[in-house]
Amino acid sequence: MSRPYQELRPSQFVVTFGPGSVVETDSGPVVLKSMDTLFTEITRSPQDFEIIDDRLSRLGLDDARIARIPTNAELGLPADRAIYPTTAFPYWALCARHQPHQVLYEVNNGCPECPPAPTWKSKEKAGREAIRFVLACDGGHLDEVNWHRLVHPKGRCSTRHYLWNGGGRALRLVTLECPRCHTTANFGEAYGRPWPCTGRQPELGGRPASGQANCTRAARILQRGSANLRIGELATALTILDMPARLHNVLGDRELLGALRTLRRRGFLNHETFLEEVAEARIAPDAVQYLSQIPWRDVDRALDQLLGVQRADTVSLRDEELDRLRNAATHGAPPVPHPQLGSPPLFEVRKADIRHVPGPQGRLGLRVAPVSRLRMVMVQTGYRRLDPENGLSVTTSFDWNRTKWYPGIELFGEGVFIDLEDGDLPLTGERVAPWQSRYLASPLNSTLHPAHVWWHTLSHRLLWALSVDSGYSSAAIRERIYLKEENGVVTGSGLLLYTVQPGGDGTMGGLVGLANQFDHVLARALEDVDTCSNDPLCEEAPDVGMDGAACYSCLFASETSCEHRNHGLDRLLLSGNLP
Repeated sequence: MSRPYQELRPSQFVVTFGPGSVVETDSGPVVLKSMDTLFTEITRSPQDFEIIDDRLSRLGLDDARIARIPTNAELGLPADRAIYPTTAFPYWALCARHQPHQVLYEVNNGCPECPPAPTWKSKEKAGREAIRFVLACDGGHLDEVNWHRLVHPKGRCSTRHYLWNGGGRALRLVTLECPRCHTTANFGEAYGRPWPCTGRQPELGGRPASGQANCTRAARILQRGSANLRIGELATALTILDMPARLHNVLGDRELLGALRTLRRRGFLNHETFLEEVAEARIAPDAVQYLSQIPWRDVDRALDQLLGVQRADTVSLRDEELDRLRNAATHGAPPVPHPQLGSPPLFEVRKADIRHVPGPQGRLGLRVAPVSRLRMVMVQTGYRRLDPENGLSVTTSFDWNRTKWYPGIELFGEGVFIDLEDGDLPLTGERVAPWQSRYLASPLNSTLHPAHVWWHTLSHRLLWALSVDSGYSSAAIRERIYLKEENGVVTGSGLLLYTVQPGGDGTMGGLVGLANQFDHVLARALEDVDTCSNDPLCEEAPDVGMDGAACYSCLFASETSCEHRNHGLDRLLLSGNLP
């Protein structure tokens, strides 16, 4: 007997799937509902599974909060129990048991040419035979293909099913026929034309009434497994702390930190109330004694970093992160080295491990700071359909007790932060001006800035070079590009290459271990950067825009690695400005 569910890890839900995504199960495809239906189903509050990161909430999510997806083990349920609410989709199925045609039918009616069967068997069969085509628009809507309208554009007859004739290599060979009036329609032609959008979002429930669609965008027929059917949008933030290791380990207790955050928001947090909360917290007695001996100014400063301090709205999440990374690369973090025993810190850069690597041309010196421990919070803020650039973003947030929440995941791992020793990145050559012109035309798109293109291209070359000896595939290593501007002048830049995974144990140190031989990694990365097996097609791009001299043979990385979908790359800009 087939299982009516599909196993998903919490990280898969946030990175790949999420509300509104079509998930294939053994019993047929389903759509994941909005996340609030999950907590209603399990009769729990999102606060029970909250991920605390006030910096990300404040600077990236407009003060919304973050909740993770609970596992069956946390809820005390069997591993084969489906806990996330779904709805069957699509609603039509294609029965291939008949010759010379197949039968397209609605699930509730069952296949009219198959022997009668119990309702549950009929629906189970229909789920496995679900039609693989759906209707979607770039406004974020998703619905069934209107098969009645496709065959009967001027008004349907009383049929409830259609005959599917033909097939093979092309959709133009498929013909739909009404078994009553024998009207036919070519599916290839229907697939290529626009259709009215119904305005439906299946994760939110019911479908709009006929003729009452509120979306004016044209919809398209496409396969339900298409990569562009749902493109998730992520917001991420590193937890970078500058405090003694034990202090942030003790203050990082989830329940204690939540209580202190509530007190701070209400304006009641001081040394006295802090000690009262510590006394009531469920932490070890020696930790209580340790906190009682820390001066209040040190505790208050630590809480500023854990909970976030109010700063100007002009400060971006990335700029603040870059400042903290550069400070850690200069002084180490935390200042007091973490002991070998006890729980590890959330962020750690040992000053003794920082390396200064000269470039192969001797123009620029790179500072390489191995991050032996890092924590990243990843939040799915929304998704787009069909068009990743211009499509309308649909939020994945949900409201619970007048508070907005987003689905997120907490990841741990390691990385290597790389910046320039003197902070200056002089760029010259014929490839700089076209990128600069593009950037000035779209100043909000930092990926077009020549300095960003330089770092982004170097990042992709290093991704490949690190994967050779680190023990991680290039798809497992992620990038994070930083570019800070003030009044049109670049005041800081760099990149972080990292790998993370769920669970407090993190990763095994493969990236950090290469810091001592980073000169060899850099040399390997820049070797033959000026050539590509697809030249001259690759290097002779007619115009430098979102993509310069870059292709799958020389620069493109997997979707799990590149945060900019392989846009803003130009190996000729890098080769003309080698460090």
